[in-house]
Amino acid sequence: MRWFTPVFTVAIGLSLAACSPAEAPPADAVPPPSTGTTDETPPDPETPSTDAAPLPQVMHYDCEGTPVDATFDGRGQVSVAVDGATHVLRTEEAASGTKYVDEAGVVLWTRGEHDALLTRPDHPDRICTGAPATPV
Repeated sequence: MRWFTPVFTVAIGLSLAACSPAEAPPADAVPPPSTGTTDETPPDPETPSTDAAPLPQVMHYDCEGTPVDATFDGRGQVSVAVDGATHVLRTEEAASGTKYVDEAGVVLWTRGEHDALLTRPDHPDRICTGAPATPV
């Protein structure tokens, strides 16, 4: 029976070691050499890269009779064309939706896919309903 305790202790230790998570390889580890054959096909040259810049999205809004064209660059900036002037607005923190503002006080606050609120100095606030521009 004296051999049972050490053997039992070693068995439990090995069992616990087998259950422990494997250590991650060091950051400077070299990947295994390539065998030269891969099942991957090369990327299609017609397919845009996922690393490419996001495509701008253009929305046409009707802001209570005032037409507004907004070009969203996908990186937190929008160009707003209204009444013959173009304003470049940047994202600002908002409780809901996405709020774009510029230093002159022009605000386009989008809510959902098609709704927005346009605020300009010396103009009444306007509720806007939009539709994506059709591709040419």
